[in-house]
Amino acid sequence: MTFTINKARAAFCRGCAFLLVAAAAMTASCGAFADEPNGSATPDDWKAKLFAGDERVALEEPANGAVVAIRPGVIAGYKSPEERGWDAPYNCSELKNGVKECSHPTPVAFRWTFKEGASGFSTLQLSETPDFAAPVEIPAGQETSAEATNLDTGATYFWRVKLTGGENAQPVYSSARMFATASELPRWYKVPDISNVRDLGGWNAMNGKRVKKGMLFRGTELDRNFSLTPESKEFMTKTLGIRSDIDLRGASEWGGAEDYGSPLGKEVAWLNYPIGCYEGIFNDKQKAYFRDIFKQLADESTYPAYIHCWGGADRTGTLCIMIKAILGVNDNDLCTDYEMTSFSVIGERCIQSDAFKKMRKELEAYGKEGDPFSVKFENYLISAGVTQDELNKIRELLLEDKPE
Repeated sequence: MTFTINKARAAFCRGCAFLLVAAAAMTASCGAFADEPNGSATPDDWKAKLFAGDERVALEEPANGAVVAIRPGVIAGYKSPEERGWDAPYNCSELKNGVKECSHPTPVAFRWTFKEGASGFSTLQLSETPDFAAPVEIPAGQETSAEATNLDTGATYFWRVKLTGGENAQPVYSSARMFATASELPRWYKVPDISNVRDLGGWNAMNGKRVKKGMLFRGTELDRNFSLTPESKEFMTKTLGIRSDIDLRGASEWGGAEDYGSPLGKEVAWLNYPIGCYEGIFNDKQKAYFRDIFKQLADESTYPAYIHCWGGADRTGTLCIMIKAILGVNDNDLCTDYEMTSFSVIGERCIQSDAFKKMRKELEAYGKEGDPFSVKFENYLISAGVTQDELNKIRELLLEDKPE
């Protein structure tokens, strides 16, 4: 965790995806916060049902029951292919207004005030459960504000402030509040000195299921053009729990040394598949690489895994479309997630590019007119030697029931 002088910041882990059951146990009127993208959804009796606290600390923001947007702010102006028209030219980069890096999630800002008689040092406590059994603590010192980033999307959290020191012989706690993050995909991550990092999970998939979060992540390379700092290494190995580094680069990009391994450490398996992208994936050599990748994805020990090439855009983008396609994610969501790379430092990626159009043209040989990517990519993978049992195993590993 890193903290600024005026505002505390914390990388709040993916494990803090909230148990709505716990919230429901507090009050049956909580509702499904994640389904309400704007405004507030505060039952009148929440304050009484949550822990009462010391009145010398008054919580200000987020408001009790607020639904907070955490996706990068510029993405609010983005229009998906369905919204703008599939053949309409589009430039996502125009939304960036000259700013290169716009892929970091918006932190949640917390603010409180001290009333007469309050003293000591503040610590923000952020919890998955209303009993604060295992809270994440963000020191704020004598400040009355803090920020938390990398929160989950469509999740609910409790927060309060702890005062220590000063005239307090024992810790003093404020009352608790409850807020939710909006259900906005994809889930982005801010990882120091790495760009374009996001979770492949959360999207609606086949048979009424959704893609599991916390299993597959994508982003830029971890060395060479981007520097993996000790902080970012710890975040990826400890918080995200990465077990496999799926590296799509060629030897000239990672150096070609015989003893090369994952920059994440010896405990992380380095799996190298120097694939092509777009229309370059249809020859026999490339099919062999994709066959091997999907055999690996059928192995439970692979997960969680981080997929990358150089920029996490073209080769990574091609593979990630393929993975989510065989999970039954619809074409609009596949293309939306592909275009999200445009908001990173890597630059514009659009389905209207010549490269993407050529890939779609080549895919016509793997299905009939009107078939979605899910059908065509499954046929492509079967032609490459991936078995139906392997595809079914991947679905078993990466799909889950939607929460009620």
